[in-house]
This record gives sequence, structure tokens and C-alpha cells, in this order.
Amino acid sequence: MKFHQHVGVIEAENEQALVEALTIARVQARVLAKLAPNVAVLEREDAALVIDALQKLGLHPKVMQ
Repeated sequence: MKFHQHVGVIEAENEQALVEALTIARVQARVLAKLAPNVAVLEREDAALVIDALQKLGLHPKVMQ
């Protein structure tokens, strides 16, 4: 059993958008769990990489802390 205290949850509009965001940030292999086809749980640092990668592309993801 593993416990992760500091995780990030990425929720995309659809499964394809999630796959693209994870791929752009190069974290697709580090997904801890998928709660739904469009929802992934990552370590907080990996979630931050996704946010940074999207912002570099000129996108503005909604971030909740």
C-alpha cells in the first residue's frame, strides 16, 4: 500500500486533451492513478510540470490550490 500526501489532480475536458497535456509535459509514464478517462493523479511536482508546459504554449489552465 502506498500513501501520497502531496498530489496534483489534472482534470481535462476529455481524454485526448489529458493525453496531450501529459505528453507535452513528458509525465505520462509517471501518472499515479487515473480516476476517470480525463482525470489523472500525479505527484505535485509533475502536476506543476504540466501547468508550466501548458503556460509555455500560451494556454491558461485553471489552477486550484
